[in-house]
Amino acid sequence: MILIFTLKIRNYKNEIHELTHDYDHYYVKSVTGLTPPPTTINTTVSGIHDGSYYNSSRMQQRNIVITLGLRGNIEANRQHLYSIFPLKKECTVYYQNQNRNLKINGFIETLEADIFVQQEDVQISIICPNPYFEGISTIDSDIRKVQPLFEFPFSITEPIPFGNIMRVPTCSLNNIGDVDCGCIFHFRFYEYTNYLKITNEVTHEYMDLQHAGFSDGDELFINTNFGNLRIIHYSSDGSEHNLLPFLKKGSSWIHLETGLNTITFSIAEGHYEGVGAKVEYTPLYGGV
Repeated sequence: MILIFTLKIRNYKNEIHELTHDYDHYYVKSVTGLTPPPTTINTTVSGIHDGSYYNSSRMQQRNIVITLGLRGNIEANRQHLYSIFPLKKECTVYYQNQNRNLKINGFIETLEADIFVQQEDVQISIICPNPYFEGISTIDSDIRKVQPLFEFPFSITEPIPFGNIMRVPTCSLNNIGDVDCGCIFHFRFYEYTNYLKITNEVTHEYMDLQHAGFSDGDELFINTNFGNLRIIHYSSDGSEHNLLPFLKKGSSWIHLETGLNTITFSIAEGHYEGVGAKVEYTPLYGGV
């Protein structure tokens, strides 16, 4: 079976270089670090019991190593790689096969070659501090109070509902990734409210905001992705406010577990027509 894939790298200049189909200059001999990286399991040994106690665990950073075989003008092509992949600079690796189209951010660690051999190879080592691949596209859904039920094609033999009015605004999101992930909430307010609570009914996580008030034209942006945690209130007058101090005790940063998640929100007055809401996420993958 022939493995068909495409490998591209975007460098710090925002230039995209495809490595898999430039046969006049080089060809990909191997790529390592595409499967899930190892984890560190932290345990404590007891002096009076067999085995150990589990404390915590974490996935280590990812190290992608690309081996290229040089063709044509060997020296010129090797030196061209120096210029497009300078050490220490940030880059993005894009990998696509028959099932997945993914990307991951990293930094060029080394670019090595043995220049005194007949068939010269170049190895590019990329360190990815965040070990998870991301899907190329984000997935989003509106959080609505009316659940649409009407679909095409259709035929009417008896009355059918066009929609279902729910008790609170709800949306269902299917996390198609390999691991739990954060998400981004966008709210736009068309009338005044001073309270907002968002809940993942599957994980029972919630975010409870008691604020001085959201007025007509205000927007709220919440990011629960690790490393980008923030709650920003954009007022209609153009000012921005950090609402982290208004997050009530017991709240947690809502995440989407793998599979189906149900997201709801509630406000003080219950006039949900005065709030527009959307949630989006980017699926994360342990490997290609």
